[in-house]
Amino acid sequence: MTDEWQQTDQIVMSVQTAEIRQSGINEAPTLNLSCGLVNIARGQCFLKIKAKKQGSDFDNGVISIGSLTIEIDRPVIQGTATIPKSLYDSLVTRLASAPPRPVSISLTIAQKLAVSLEGDLRINDVTEVVVNNLSVTMPLK
Repeated sequence: MTDEWQQTDQIVMSVQTAEIRQSGINEAPTLNLSCGLVNIARGQCFLKIKAKKQGSDFDNGVISIGSLTIEIDRPVIQGTATIPKSLYDSLVTRLASAPPRPVSISLTIAQKLAVSLEGDLRINDVTEVVVNNLSVTMPLK
């Protein structure tokens, strides 16, 4: 193991499975994703994404669109995010059509994390971080 660590505010992941969960007739559907981590070694992220309700806009400044809980005893991240309805709909459509390559998601977080050159994450306790932004790469062909 190396002693070289870098600070990152990005968590990059590749979607492995996706499902829409409808908890009740009065609840908005949630897109549940199981993702393999790309820039952090040997990890998984379970991300729940909701569409932002109509009539509310995202601010131009730094905002919180969600949160992540990074577990200490196993390589798992649990997260939630709320995104614009248009992006939510595009993501659902693309995931429903079996893309030629996995959809990639990059989360920008408010707190920098220490990651080794091998991709090992250094945390001492269960860590909660705020998600400020979400980028998606959706392959077309």
